[in-house]
Amino acid sequence: MDGQELKILFNQDKAYLTPDRPLTFEQIGIADIAQKGFKSPAYWILRVRKYTEVERKIFCEVLSYHIGHTEFESNQKALSAVLNTLETISFKSVDTGGLWDTLRGGMPSSIYTHRISTTNRATHHPAIAEFVRPVQKQTLTKTFSIALKNVRFIAGGVSFELIIPGQNKSTGFTIINEDIREEYDSIKNYFGNILKTKKIEVTATIELSGGEVVSKSAKSPEIDRINRELIENVKFEFLKTNNKTISAVPDRNLYTMEEYFEAFGDEKLKPGTFYDDEKIFLEDQLKVSNSKHYKHLRFLSSKHACEVMKLRFTQNPFSFFFLIQSESNYHIVWETLNTAEATYIWSIEKDPDVLKLKLK
Repeated sequence: MDGQELKILFNQDKAYLTPDRPLTFEQIGIADIAQKGFKSPAYWILRVRKYTEVERKIFCEVLSYHIGHTEFESNQKALSAVLNTLETISFKSVDTGGLWDTLRGGMPSSIYTHRISTTNRATHHPAIAEFVRPVQKQTLTKTFSIALKNVRFIAGGVSFELIIPGQNKSTGFTIINEDIREEYDSIKNYFGNILKTKKIEVTATIELSGGEVVSKSAKSPEIDRINRELIENVKFEFLKTNNKTISAVPDRNLYTMEEYFEAFGDEKLKPGTFYDDEKIFLEDQLKVSNSKHYKHLRFLSSKHACEVMKLRFTQNPFSFFFLIQSESNYHIVWETLNTAEATYIWSIEKDPDVLKLKLK
């Protein structure tokens, strides 16, 4: 689907990628602006930048804006089965003039992307002080800094609030980044460590009409730097810091991966933030520790009977308990990550109930 050109058709308060299934304005992110709907039929031509099947989402850029009726092209009709599964459409950017003109409707026409802005002048203030109330429609752009702790990581980007002089309420902005997940908000200080900054620079654009905000957008070079490679670095930074600073909980020895994160991670951090697979968690522990027992742990991991027992961890010393099964016995094997203890093996009857008692 990436690279495909599509039409999105607007009719009153609904949007269509196929004739069969309408999308709400909330699903395409224009609900705040298009509250009253489109006055007459309109459509935009899009190019798909990224299709995420699991999230049932596409990320697009708008190529042009049109007023009037149209039909779906044959290539789009061929994709209708996939398009009918989509729950979310997000845009790289939306041209204010194109959006506003297609909302108002009128005679059939084409409105191509055209942006107007004032010069960027930096100001280190958590609000855009020079936005003024214009008599007619006006687009202004300002650059400023905001503390990373004051932005919120959400699915597909970050958001923050600004109070604009002349307005009676704060205005929310979103900076789009498809690699960001909501779960990262609890560890955003680690992102600051990897980015080597506690603040991000933001360029915000607001369009005012009659003193009211009719369009807004924001971007940040620091947020744009967050990609899968940087997230991997954040993950390793988290593991290194966590392994150094945490200590064992009294009267508790063994943990599953989920229990480990509940005991030692930030209370908002869920195991699924970084890991859905305990073997990947083990692999990353090996990468960040320069383990003395790297080959041993890799071998035991390959033999671990994960369908019978979840991998277990103990904190002091940091170590792993594997389950190896033979024809008549279970063998519980203890191997440390980076200390000098010998490998211990307990052999027991091959019975799940006996195994549970032995673990206790």
